[in-house]
Amino acid sequence: MKLLNTPILILTILCLASVSRAAGGSSAPAPVAQKTSIADLPVAGEPSNRNQKSGVKLEIFFESMDGAGWQWFFLGDAVRRRLPSVEMSVYPLLARNDKGEWESKRGAAEIAESMRIAAVAKFYGAKLSGYLNARSLSPWADGWRDAAIFCGISPEELEAKVAKSGDELMGKVYDRVKKAGVTGTAVLVNGKTYEGGPRLLTLFETVNSQLPGDKRVAMPKTAAAPPAARVPAPKFWIITSSGVEKSDTLVDVFGKYFAGIKPVILDYDSPERVSSFPDLNFLPAYVIEDTKNARTILAQEIKAGVFTEHKGYLVYFDKQRKGLYAGAKLEPGVLKLFVMSQCPYGVTAENGIIDALNKKLLPEGAKIQIHYIGDSEKGADGQYTFKSLHGTPEWEEDVRQLVIGAKFPGKLNAYLLERNKDITSTQWEEAAKKAGLNPTALADGFEAGKALLAEDFKYTADLGMTTSPSFLWEGRLFAVGVGELAKIPGFEKVTAQGSTGAGCAAK
Repeated sequence: MKLLNTPILILTILCLASVSRAAGGSSAPAPVAQKTSIADLPVAGEPSNRNQKSGVKLEIFFESMDGAGWQWFFLGDAVRRRLPSVEMSVYPLLARNDKGEWESKRGAAEIAESMRIAAVAKFYGAKLSGYLNARSLSPWADGWRDAAIFCGISPEELEAKVAKSGDELMGKVYDRVKKAGVTGTAVLVNGKTYEGGPRLLTLFETVNSQLPGDKRVAMPKTAAAPPAARVPAPKFWIITSSGVEKSDTLVDVFGKYFAGIKPVILDYDSPERVSSFPDLNFLPAYVIEDTKNARTILAQEIKAGVFTEHKGYLVYFDKQRKGLYAGAKLEPGVLKLFVMSQCPYGVTAENGIIDALNKKLLPEGAKIQIHYIGDSEKGADGQYTFKSLHGTPEWEEDVRQLVIGAKFPGKLNAYLLERNKDITSTQWEEAAKKAGLNPTALADGFEAGKALLAEDFKYTADLGMTTSPSFLWEGRLFAVGVGELAKIPGFEKVTAQGSTGAGCAAK
């Protein structure tokens, strides 16, 4: 594991939002002040007369704490900045239960954020784009306050408007979503569903083509490479299984590396997979033929360890959201949580799991194990050197928690609930006392606990766990974040209050 080392391929995938924001930088026209209204919107397929005559209506529907959905907002926002005649509206997606109450995959925090977005759109329409961009850079639970202040909006005033009108505004958003026939993240251009992939120029060209001729923006033409310069794309396979989906975004990324590359989709149980790739242990797997050209283009990613090297091919195991350790031993009833002990997203996940356990919302008999993400090295003197994303205090906290788990397992959850109230505090002893633990006993076990941490770091690294929080259910089903865990049968009611659905990545 290499901490703080994000290879280019992964950076391309995870930072598409930042790239999209950059596309609207100083070389593009300044943002156009718009009033984005939630009410009085045209139904799907019926764009307003004003837009038919003078511009294009671009509508973005996404869950307010879903990273993939935010990517679409940034793409749309970049297009809007480049095309002043485009009017963009944003709709945060929520569901209603049988009682008419709002529901979301990520709990009350996502419901609250959705209402804030709806309120900003209604009462501060010209500031919506700025708020959302600022919010993306302030992903912690109360980062919305910083985003509001940055945009010139009083947090107290926004809270008051949400308290008074949030439910009504979400009702209007919900009506629009139903009329549009939207069931998940979606983009509509003049009321029609956009079918293209999440690529900036593709979306730009679609929107630009629907503008009146005098409002279109001419883009510079790029010279095509001479035929002699074109190199055949390597063979490309994607290995999946039931319940494991390929990522179209990731396929597009490979398409940027290798012109004309086309994947062959193989099921894990297929004879071809068994004979050609017998040692694959995780799905989805993206397999590239190991050619000289492929090695040249992917040199940095190979050096960084993004690809696993096999005889004749290179493999990228996609562990961004969910997957399957197909060949692993089944561990019935065991849920493993992989965290960094001072990661804000990890601790909220811990709290959510403990809360669900206490309320008997987990599968009957479920056993929880917590493991830690970091790096260790044993020197010639037998002493360990540790590295953790959030520094020395984090791995020291990892050690304490492993000691508690080993010596006082019945008190670990109580300690976590106390410690996680302020994980960066140096006063861990107070949390220990409140959990009924003797701080001296923990301190005395610290040196022995280092060996436990080194062993745990190795176990986590061998599995390739790099994002806090990640989950492994029954030894096989893999998920990143509570939102993905909630999609696994039996965990639908698990939430992480205060989490933005993001995570801390070690590499």
